[in-house]
Amino acid sequence: MRAVSLGGIKFDYPLFIKEEFSLKDVKGKAFNTLNGGIIVYETPKRNNANYITLESKENGWIKKDTLKQIVTLLDDLGVEADLELIDGNTLKVRPALEKGDVIKVDGLYENSEWCRVEIALCRV
Repeated sequence: MRAVSLGGIKFDYPLFIKEEFSLKDVKGKAFNTLNGGIIVYETPKRNNANYITLESKENGWIKKDTLKQIVTLLDDLGVEADLELIDGNTLKVRPALEKGDVIKVDGLYENSEWCRVEIALCRV
């Protein structure tokens, strides 16, 4: 699945969703017992703990001007924005501040106006 815009800011190329095939509804932890058995604790995840990481991979590049618009959008308290997917569906997201750097940037080459990005978001 790919995303085409965030908060009305259209991406220059669609971005990939890193967690597309991850389990989203359940989290679990396994423990070994003294006799060699395994105990698994499972619990449903809260909706706001479902992370969505947008990434460029090899061809989802973003222009620096578009990136500045995204940074301006996400650089505030209490931000919620619509993430539009390539199939027309939308998700309400917020910046995943708890993960550290919300936006990671890697320039394609020196003095390029294009860059690869990774944007950490969380469903609201």
